[in-house]
Amino acid sequence: MQPGQLLCNRYQIERHLAGGGFGQTYLAIDTHLPSKQQVVVKLLKPVSTDPATLQVAKRLFDTEAETLEQLGKDNDRIPSLYAYFELGGEFYLVQEFIKGTTLTAELQNRKLSESETLKILQEILIGLSRVHQKDIIHRDLKPDNIIRRAEDSKLVLIDFGAVKQVRVATVTTPNPVMSRTIGIGTPGYMPTEQGMGKPKLASDVYAVGAIGIQCLTGIAPDLLLNEDSLSIKWQHLRQVDRAFATVLNKLTAPDFRNRYHSAVEALESISILLSPPPPRPPVQPKIVSPPQPPKSTPVQPQSKSTILSNPVKRRNFIKYLGFGGSGLIGILILKSLFEKSPSLPTADISSKPQQLPKLTRIKIISVKLNSKGEIVDRPSSTVDTFTEDLGNGVKLTMVKIPAGKFMMGSPNTEKERENEESPQHQVSIPGFYLAKTLVTQAVWQNIMGNNPSHFKGNDQLPVDSVSWLDAMDFCEKLSQKTGRAYRLPSEAEWEYACRAGTSTPFAFGETITPNVANYNGNFVYAGAAKGVYRSKTTPVGTFPANLFGLYDMHGNLWEWCLDEWADSYNGAPVDGSPRGNIISRDKNQQRLLRGGSWINDPRNCRSADRHRWSADFRDKSFGFRIVLPQDS
Repeated sequence: MQPGQLLCNRYQIERHLAGGGFGQTYLAIDTHLPSKQQVVVKLLKPVSTDPATLQVAKRLFDTEAETLEQLGKDNDRIPSLYAYFELGGEFYLVQEFIKGTTLTAELQNRKLSESETLKILQEILIGLSRVHQKDIIHRDLKPDNIIRRAEDSKLVLIDFGAVKQVRVATVTTPNPVMSRTIGIGTPGYMPTEQGMGKPKLASDVYAVGAIGIQCLTGIAPDLLLNEDSLSIKWQHLRQVDRAFATVLNKLTAPDFRNRYHSAVEALESISILLSPPPPRPPVQPKIVSPPQPPKSTPVQPQSKSTILSNPVKRRNFIKYLGFGGSGLIGILILKSLFEKSPSLPTADISSKPQQLPKLTRIKIISVKLNSKGEIVDRPSSTVDTFTEDLGNGVKLTMVKIPAGKFMMGSPNTEKERENEESPQHQVSIPGFYLAKTLVTQAVWQNIMGNNPSHFKGNDQLPVDSVSWLDAMDFCEKLSQKTGRAYRLPSEAEWEYACRAGTSTPFAFGETITPNVANYNGNFVYAGAAKGVYRSKTTPVGTFPANLFGLYDMHGNLWEWCLDEWADSYNGAPVDGSPRGNIISRDKNQQRLLRGGSWINDPRNCRSADRHRWSADFRDKSFGFRIVLPQDS
């Protein structure tokens, strides 16, 4: 249809809005109304002119149109249906025109906070729950089909996929009725059962969860889909409140039986998360008993758990163990520490540290950026390094990190910070050695004899797709081979090394650009401009080092740390030691990740940004680097 064309002697076409093939959408005006009200005209043009097929299509069209008419009458989140009719074997819907902006436009090149995302999900589910109460499925929920109405800022659901049954029915043979739902939906927002032509109320619930993940990550869900598990992998991109993450994972469970049954159930869970916590009961005053005279009872030896929880003894234990207590070596050392058993074997690691290779002093030239991402200085420093020769031409370079103090966490004024980066606190760090780069595929292959990486083709690419447990196994085998107690860094050590004496969001200054780090250049921080998004890892050493001589501390791959996850720094150690149980092999335990990756935006690459995942989780954005204590 062309602008100016009069349809059914009433609706004058103004312009084409969207569509292709046999489905088109137009903006028109209703010439029968004095106000010349704008309306949306949808044309469904059958491909087949076979009379039997057209008869089926008309029956479906009438049924679905009646459904839309009913929905629009009592739901202000659904456009009203004004008319529907057939002309010359073509089907037309006339609906209310919703003036506003799509959710797609609202999400363009930005991420939303948890609270903003929750409010959007609540709004979508309010409208959808009224639809689900009538046992009607939308079938094509996505940001393009959600409009924020200009007059009241409410989110409105448009373009119900039910009507698309008519389109599919007219091109499906020999039985259009049996297969009319196949193909309705949009990849990324459409779960498996819907793609198989068996949509359910829970299929819409999946789409809502996918939209929530897109709000948080800024990435369309089809790009995050794990083809093996058919699940959306997103938590390595954005850490959120654990309760919220649980709800999102239930919304998007691959098996519909594990999802909320309908939008009504999902709305209840989202509303609970948005509700303020109940007031705390008043604190009752403690009744202090008068001091009792000491009893002359024998002193009982401390249990292992007591020793681990005692800060002083725990620090001595960590120093002795070199933070490396995991697997056979860790268990043997742990037993010898607690049980004083002289008969325990020493495994393959010597009781005394091997002498370090000769230190080499090298000059480092780094960069300093202003808030626009412009290089304003090229500061330099000198650092001491040693090289571990692993054989077969494979070498591992370690950098000496000096002892010092720093403020861990981010100040309240830092852009796009998270609450878990608080409270900012001073930490004193003993000296240690840290790998100059992420562990490469060449080094991993030398020690482990395999290569789990998703990105391959260059042995100087960092090894990816490794879990925390995998990284611990690597440290154990490397320690056996070298006679030195290699381990993962503590979170405090990692941030201290990343900052390299700076207090800005990045070691390079107020921002980063794709010229100095590998991250998603479609997103920006501070006043920097957009840049290239490489969509993969880059060889280690590609970008400038920080002033400690360390590469890729911002971006390329997330880096595992030794610590258990904690939601804040309340009660965190101030001596650089790791937090929690460092020898547990519980695969479900949440462990720390730092530094961001090739797929993340610059906010996640800040020196203070923190992330978590279960100890057994592998992802193509996960890697690690290693530490050697200076007293090992």
